[in-house]
Amino acid sequence: MGSGGYKWTYRAPRWIPAFVAEHDLGPFPAMTERLREVVDRGGFGYHTTVDHMIEAFCAWSARRHDWEPDPGLVVANASVLQGVWSCVEAFTEPTGAVVLTPPIYFPFNDIGPTTGRRTVDWPLVRNEDGWHYDLDHLAHLLAHDPGIQLLLLCHPHNPTGRTLAFDQLAQIVDLATRYDVVIVSDEIHADFTFPGSTHVPMAIVPGAASRTVTVTSGIKTFAIGGLRVSVTAFADEGLFTRYRRIPEHLLGSPNRMGSEAAATGWELGDEWVDQLVSLFDRHRHHLVERLAEEAPEVRVHLPQATFLAWLDVSAYAPGDRPGRWLRDQTGVDCKDGPLFGQGGEGHARMTFGTSTALLDEMIDRIVDGLPRPQVR
Repeated sequence: MGSGGYKWTYRAPRWIPAFVAEHDLGPFPAMTERLREVVDRGGFGYHTTVDHMIEAFCAWSARRHDWEPDPGLVVANASVLQGVWSCVEAFTEPTGAVVLTPPIYFPFNDIGPTTGRRTVDWPLVRNEDGWHYDLDHLAHLLAHDPGIQLLLLCHPHNPTGRTLAFDQLAQIVDLATRYDVVIVSDEIHADFTFPGSTHVPMAIVPGAASRTVTVTSGIKTFAIGGLRVSVTAFADEGLFTRYRRIPEHLLGSPNRMGSEAAATGWELGDEWVDQLVSLFDRHRHHLVERLAEEAPEVRVHLPQATFLAWLDVSAYAPGDRPGRWLRDQTGVDCKDGPLFGQGGEGHARMTFGTSTALLDEMIDRIVDGLPRPQVR
């Protein structure tokens, strides 16, 4: 609580913070050791560590996800959002449109207001088995809207935890090729893909290279969001050249600490991350099973990836701020679902990337604090 972080501040202990997509188990210890070395040596000047960080990212991707990016086609940014916004600038016209997949990571909903681009919703649909992509709907959108120039995927999906299978990705690539659309694939949660699902990098799908940009970072994996480091990776020189037409100083660059930490995690963190994924795999089952037994009116589907649970509390008629309502009722501070757009009504996003003891306390508070449902 004394670190000055955004998550653990005034909210605890009255409210348990579960609203930020950041886990509580990091950072990877070797990162701390490396950053202490930098501090002890006074390494605060201009630096040459970005290339090393990019090489570490490429090696991690090859080991963990069977994708071997070319270091020469990777650009370092300060954040994934910077990578996304720069792609909107590079690959769309002011009159063009960007496809979003609501309910979606809520900052993406700022693309329209901040860039002047039109946004088109390709919403996920829900049935008894969970949330799904409707590829026929995407085909319809692209066929009937020639202004669409960019498709922004959250892959894996935040907040639903949905992954895309290889055949689905292949269909998306086919449609993007047919209608000349650039795919920007946000794969920041890829490292937290659980047994039963596999993360397939969009860039390795046949035909995807010439129209795919991958934006990602180690900040979710290693809980280093404050260090500001990300990468924008290409698999095609032509697309890379188009991107590089943006003035270099608008693309940003990671600072020394971010570069050092990310490189250390990507070089040395395999076993540590394996243990973390195993823990969160147990957590997702534990959360879903306890809620099904003890608070069945709270509907939640087992996420295939991420450490995020998308709670449907609509049975309690929580109003237009369901995350705040849940916080006030239970003391568990979650993110308001309507911020994520269509499909967010009556929902709250809860982070289960924490210790097992704290997760159980959160579930206890939810079970004990919820009122009698108003809707059945």
